Amino acid sequence: MIRRALLSREAVLAYVFVALFAGFAMFTDNFLDWFSLFERARYWVIPGLIAVPMTFIIATSGIDLSVGSIMAMCTVVFGLLYSDAHWPIAAAACAAVTAGVVGGAINGAASSFLGIPPLVVTLATMALYRGVAMGLSKARTVSNFPDGFLWISQGDAFGIPVGHGEKVFLPVPLFALMAAVVLGWILMRKSWVGRFTECIGENGTAARFAAIDVRRITFALYTACGAVCGVAALFNTALYATAKADAATGMELEAIACVVIGGTRVSGGQGSVIGSLFGLLIIGVLRYGLEMTGVKSQHVVIFVGALLIVTAVFNEWMAAARSRNPL
Repeated sequence: MIRRALLSREAVLAYVFVALFAGFAMFTDNFLDWFSLFERARYWVIPGLIAVPMTFIIATSGIDLSVGSIMAMCTVVFGLLYSDAHWPIAAAACAAVTAGVVGGAINGAASSFLGIPPLVVTLATMALYRGVAMGLSKARTVSNFPDGFLWISQGDAFGIPVGHGEKVFLPVPLFALMAAVVLGWILMRKSWVGRFTECIGENGTAARFAAIDVRRITFALYTACGAVCGVAALFNTALYATAKADAATGMELEAIACVVIGGTRVSGGQGSVIGSLFGLLIIGVLRYGLEMTGVKSQHVVIFVGALLIVTAVFNEWMAAARSRNPL
């Protein structure tokens, strides 16, 4: 049992992360600037939050390309209700999350009850929700949010000694990410939700014959993803202190990359929330380390893309090998 744990997919990802981190630490100047590293980690939280529900969706052999657009729509709803309608900040935040729930529910209803492929549905709503955000905001940027709200992404807590009498403080949003990962892990590994999700991805027809309500579960997963997008939109708004229609552009690709590198099969049937977390950390450290070595940001994308392709091929190869040799 211990040997199996040490050779699990999550363990291998942990080894890769540690090796990557140690390599950059040894050969890159100023990589271990903890203040800079934790400051960069703030920006990992938002794709990490989206990666949690995306893990469940991809495990069903689905996809959601509209998450960035849902975030933009929620951001604009939040900003306009607070700035123009003068709603209390808490009420505007609830309305933003509700907008995310509605957006996710539309995706879920179209793909589960109408039978439209998720790729087609979310590709269409990716344009639709971004257009709604543009139309509502009229390309206007909303700012001047209260400091108490900005604290959820820009605040610090719990100082950790790093030597020479100095302390580095953990960014507040990291705690939200940890809470989401723990909840996602419980649902995936300790509840019927994860078992049914992987069954649907492995063989949807067999899942129906096993009395699994495939349509309702699929609908619920996309709706939950929309709700998480609404929450992530609040963190994104607080991080950049602005609400605008072009927010979260490309967020869907970042979240999907974390999930796939984390070991979730793009063809469905296998998912790992902890793996998605390690995927996030590997991408984050790789980007940070390469930039510290002087690699331009546009070239960093090439390394991340190559890693994504290799990982996707490896995941499918491992799945095929297990099917040939189940023991």
